[in-house]
Amino acid sequence: MATSNDTPKPGSKSATASAIRDAVGGAVGKVVASVAITRDLFSANAAIATMYEIAAAKIALQRSRREDIKQFAQRIIAEHEKANSELRSFLGATNSPQSPPESLDVLHQTLIDDLNGASDESFDGRYIAQQRSALSGAVTLFKTYHQTGRDDGLRNLAGLALPVLEHQVEMLSKIDTG
Repeated sequence: MATSNDTPKPGSKSATASAIRDAVGGAVGKVVASVAITRDLFSANAAIATMYEIAAAKIALQRSRREDIKQFAQRIIAEHEKANSELRSFLGATNSPQSPPESLDVLHQTLIDDLNGASDESFDGRYIAQQRSALSGAVTLFKTYHQTGRDDGLRNLAGLALPVLEHQVEMLSKIDTG
């Protein structure tokens, strides 16, 4: 877990290394999402994905130079805080022996560090690229569990979140990467 002393300074990462990291992170996330169909794996991956979305959006609110990206980030924060609260509430109400993680895994922390290390000029493009990968993975995760999960309540919760995630993908597609 990175501490504030470990956070890269803006502009300290090369664009090529960041693009590779974003692509690998997105591919790994999508593979994990497509196989995370047990209750515990879904819960853990959903919580981590939600925490990542909130953390990345908070960085975007501070660093983005574009109003459309800031508005998108505000919406992401509101919707993912609600989803995170609903997931944790559901799991608490079912007396789940496994509570969702409270912090990001190494992959998602690396993506956050990469955002923090982006130059001011490349930040918006980097954030959009990460969001495309992250939201695609989240849609895959929630769709997979909604279709194949064995816990009916959690399947219903995934089904309710799915249109919200799909709408976020649609909103993101309308943001110009220029």
